[in-house]
Amino acid sequence: MQRFITGPAVARLEWVLDGLDGERGWGEDAAEVLAPGFAEAVPPEQYVKITRRRAMDYSPVVVLGFDIVNDTTARARLRRHDGTVDVVSCTVESASPHRIVHTYVTGLVPDDLTPRLPADFARHDVPDTATDARLIVFSGVPGSGKSTLADAAGRELGIPVFAADWVLGALTPFGGRHFESPLSIAEELLTTLALRQLVAGQSAILDHPAERIATRERWRSLASRTGADFRAVVCICSNPTTHRKRLETRTRGIPGWHDASDWGNVRQRQAGFQGWAGEALTVDTAQPWGMVFAAVRRHIID
Repeated sequence: MQRFITGPAVARLEWVLDGLDGERGWGEDAAEVLAPGFAEAVPPEQYVKITRRRAMDYSPVVVLGFDIVNDTTARARLRRHDGTVDVVSCTVESASPHRIVHTYVTGLVPDDLTPRLPADFARHDVPDTATDARLIVFSGVPGSGKSTLADAAGRELGIPVFAADWVLGALTPFGGRHFESPLSIAEELLTTLALRQLVAGQSAILDHPAERIATRERWRSLASRTGADFRAVVCICSNPTTHRKRLETRTRGIPGWHDASDWGNVRQRQAGFQGWAGEALTVDTAQPWGMVFAAVRRHIID
């Protein structure tokens, strides 16, 4: 494996990874690498056998990322042959020779935990709650005015607004800007927040582009399963000049998130944006604000 990061914890972690990579002759120095307490619990020869057996699931090792937890602990994310991801953790002594005091391999999502909420809530187990709650979704491409309308509706009705950009911004200190599929991550977080609200008999407003049909159906099924009324508002801006100006000059002050967006990207997303069906109201935010908000208010209340 090519080395990029240095430090005693990383060096010992890479030793473990060499074993999972099936490197020839690996493990001959295990008695010197493993700390006495670890070796007492797992004899070096046994640890070498276990690691060599595990190598059948990993070799050649594909490292998806390293995390340096602190001066004595480092972790790596590996992809197994079956496509699942495991985490390898290694903790070493604080003093030289920095022998391994603890190491383990575990699934990124432990086997006894549900990895995510379902795509369809029809059979999902939720508490029975007598409720007149509503789940309201404000949808549209960036700069279409959905956040402004969602916030106004939330203030008017006293309903919390959960916005994709705010939850994604909160992940930036943890590397969130480099995560794959950020909108899918935002969807999962918003779904969890909405579920928590609805099972408590309270309403929620979701501010998310909801470009995927599957996302819309998922939230519709969540509302149906929890006995909540489901409404959607689709925001468009028919004036390209106005839309672009909003997009490129807005100042929102979301921690960890950008203000302006790329107009070219938004135009592409507009071209592929599929219309909503059923209970959705489409509003043109290039029209006078009072008229637009009055239509939204009637739609989500009546």
